[in-house]
Amino acid sequence: MNKLIAVTAVVCGILLLIVPRFILPACEYEGYAPMHCSDTARAEYLMGALLTGLGVISFFFRSNRLLLAASTGAVAVLISAFSMPDVYGYCRSSRMPCNYGMVPGVRFVAVTGTIILAAAGVNLGRKAFRKGNS
Repeated sequence: MNKLIAVTAVVCGILLLIVPRFILPACEYEGYAPMHCSDTARAEYLMGALLTGLGVISFFFRSNRLLLAASTGAVAVLISAFSMPDVYGYCRSSRMPCNYGMVPGVRFVAVTGTIILAAAGVNLGRKAFRKGNS
């Protein structure tokens, strides 16, 4: 279970780092002037870096309770990543690349990672709080 949590956090973190820039770029990287979506892309870089770091650190956790805490923290970062486009804004025109590319891509990564990590966390929580397990 620890490898699933760590790998999911690292993969989702790396995707949050590269989706707003290379896979489904924000408007700024498509030749438009910097707009609100550029701020959102930078916020997603931060969320991706946090998530990747949390995933790398969780590779070394042996305790089920620490892994549960790492899974909970990763879910919190993914929920934050999901809400960043609403916090910082993005272009409302349906013809802008951030509207049809970056925002749905980032939200897909966040929702998928949240589902996987929540399922792993529930399973791990059952193991962690059994009698005699640390």
